[in-house]
Amino acid sequence: MDTKEKQCLLGLKLKNYRKAAHYTQEKLCAAINIDVSGLSKIENGKCFPSVETLCLIMEELNINPNELFDFIKQNNKKCSKEDLFLIEKIKELSPKEKQKILSFIDLLN
Repeated sequence: MDTKEKQCLLGLKLKNYRKAAHYTQEKLCAAINIDVSGLSKIENGKCFPSVETLCLIMEELNINPNELFDFIKQNNKKCSKEDLFLIEKIKELSPKEKQKILSFIDLLN
């Protein structure tokens, strides 16, 4: 996995954690005193957060670093980059949308 792929996955995971905590970008940015445009760039994989910003986000959203960076472990277990992106995208779906995906996958088999 190259640096750009790691950047995209980290951003996607942070976005998923933020949404799971019921934070808007604006609410999180106000809490940790960063610009919304900066958070947007991080979540969209355009840049890595600084160590300071990453620590503030993890603290505010109560994120365990081991869970945040588990994509590195998953990659060592032979997950392709496509698998990792799918996993993170699926986490964003509602239960109803997930069920539709499962039904579609069943049709493929």
